[in-house]
Amino acid sequence: MKHKQIISGLTATLIFASGIQAQDSGTDYLSPFNVIGSKDDVSSLKGSGTVLDSSDLGKFMHTDINDILRQVPGVYVRPETGYGFFPNISMRGVDPERSNKITIMEDGVPSSPAPYADPAAYYSPVAGRMAGFEVLKGSSSLKYGPNTTGGVINYLSTPIPEEQSSYLRASYGDFNEKIAHAYSGGKIDFGGGKLGYLLEYFSHTSDGWQELGTFLSRMDDDMPISNTDLILKLSYEFGEGDYLEFKAGRADLDADVSYQGLSKSDLDSNPYLRYPGTAQDNMNSDQTRYYLRYNKEFSDTFSMSATAYYNEFNRNWYKLDGGDTEYDDNSSGTDFAILRGVSPGFYTVKANDRSYKTKGLQANFDYELGIHDLDFGFRVQDDHYIKNPWHQDMYEVNGSSIGRISVTAKDPVDPYKDAKAFEAYIVDNVDLGKLSLSPGIRYSSNEYTYKGKYERTLDNTLLGLGFGYELTDSSSLFGGVHQGHTFPDAQSAADYNGSSTGKGLDLEKSLNFELGARGSVGDVFYEIAYFHTSLEDMLILSSLSGGAAGSANVGEGSISGVEILVATDIGDDSGLGIPVSVSATFTDTEFESATSPLSGYLKNAVAGNEFPFIPDFMLNLRAGLEGEKASTYLNYHYQDSVFANGENTDTIDSYGILNWSAFYKLKEGVSMFSKVSNVTDEVYVHSVLPDGYRVGAPRIWSIGMEFDF
Repeated sequence: MKHKQIISGLTATLIFASGIQAQDSGTDYLSPFNVIGSKDDVSSLKGSGTVLDSSDLGKFMHTDINDILRQVPGVYVRPETGYGFFPNISMRGVDPERSNKITIMEDGVPSSPAPYADPAAYYSPVAGRMAGFEVLKGSSSLKYGPNTTGGVINYLSTPIPEEQSSYLRASYGDFNEKIAHAYSGGKIDFGGGKLGYLLEYFSHTSDGWQELGTFLSRMDDDMPISNTDLILKLSYEFGEGDYLEFKAGRADLDADVSYQGLSKSDLDSNPYLRYPGTAQDNMNSDQTRYYLRYNKEFSDTFSMSATAYYNEFNRNWYKLDGGDTEYDDNSSGTDFAILRGVSPGFYTVKANDRSYKTKGLQANFDYELGIHDLDFGFRVQDDHYIKNPWHQDMYEVNGSSIGRISVTAKDPVDPYKDAKAFEAYIVDNVDLGKLSLSPGIRYSSNEYTYKGKYERTLDNTLLGLGFGYELTDSSSLFGGVHQGHTFPDAQSAADYNGSSTGKGLDLEKSLNFELGARGSVGDVFYEIAYFHTSLEDMLILSSLSGGAAGSANVGEGSISGVEILVATDIGDDSGLGIPVSVSATFTDTEFESATSPLSGYLKNAVAGNEFPFIPDFMLNLRAGLEGEKASTYLNYHYQDSVFANGENTDTIDSYGILNWSAFYKLKEGVSMFSKVSNVTDEVYVHSVLPDGYRVGAPRIWSIGMEFDF
């Protein structure tokens, strides 16, 4: 059955932009698009969840999503470029590779370029312009897809302010880093209703902190990056409970980033080196996105919300072809010598040119009937992925220069991946007094087409049950059990070659259990949760970054762990605030059975081994001093050592990063700030994928000013 090309469900929008306070305008038109809501809504969740708003984000104003998510228990990050352009995010221990086993949305709409047809894509919403983030785990995430095992991250863009407001933040820092974020908007009476608007701009540029080999005097030593985003929002409130909102956005990335990491000897010699042979490597991408959403309140007990959306993403990563993945090389290899420019030779560079288009419609309905609060919805989405014609170039190193000596035009051999997805869910929140239950069901069906002719349909039905129990006015228990799944991409799902290895794969299935408690004791808030996940037919998707030449189901596994969050303010009555928070995650992973893929980071995994890139322990400590005009904060993040492959023969050492920030209020609406990332200038490796050792950024300082008027 062919699915119509329109989309469902719904999720998020809320949060208070930095400098914007929520206004009481009667009806909250954004609440139907929330995954969680405000911090106050966390207490009613049937699972673990975190809301990061301006009170969290404004303390350090990070632009890297990895830095932002490190404060959330149960979320694991594996950075890649040092800027957060291509995050590898895991939730509750699932495989972090290209974040393809969690659901990532912006304002309740799937944000990945083609999450059904090709989930392992190179895009993440621009984190630096966001007003907030919602992170949802456990049975409460059953409503959101496509992937339902790890959880959901919902990026929240700046909402249209209730009253005329403008905001500007600008900073300058090490490596000629310049960051600017500005918006202006408000609402006015118009035509018997209320017209709202918001215009927003974000820009992040830097010369880059990596050092290109200097043997070529003609080369600029900089490895610059430029990331910009422009957003327009329009809204109209009319009638009795009618709300329309339109959003358009355009993001552009031009970054001299490379697939090639370092060998061990080069890491030890200069961890911030970029090989001269990667000087031409560049990612150039653009993304346009639109949505039109409508919210209607029919009565006090029945409401409907719908969003139609369209996203288009184009990217061309011009990069070293077939980079050297022997990151434990002893530096005597010919390939590395050519890349360093110390030996004459040749290498090839290719343009990895891709385009993605997604269109869809999603809707959800909320109906209250007695003790029941029914939430049901659907999503229909059409994904289209295409490999564009490209070229492969030959470069020569002759000891004094590097030059391109040939250009060869290429046509893609497997140009198309398509998916038509239909998903529907129903969740019933049953209020039984102190006890509340949330049984739910979700149905998903994906129709895949590969190369325009090979077709296959995969579908699955998930069940879940969450509960909450009020122990006292300030404490409660929560938990649940739910099934989860991760779908393959169109290429690995389409059985176009019979029983060919890596084709016609099954979807990954999971059974997830959670039990936790949250509440407050005096001024101390706490949340603790135990989780356990059993995985069946675990998926590894074909990925150049992971070295996997083909996709495969690789066996069974289990994940269990404990998440802890404690926060308070130990300030005194003099007006001095001393906020303190601690989050910790303990995790145990294991392959219970393993079918080793032919290549990639899971090759040679066997039963009893741990999952790579998932630390046994993570800790985040944050503390501050807040006065009437001045404030300062420290944040320390520690990550335990991890295995770097499924064979468990290579490891990445533990590391700890300390960040500092300070603010001073000059007058109402005007403040200045300074911050230092990696205060101790820690040299640390955070990944060996793709193609070699990759280190985090060195110490970087910045100063700036903030205007809110």
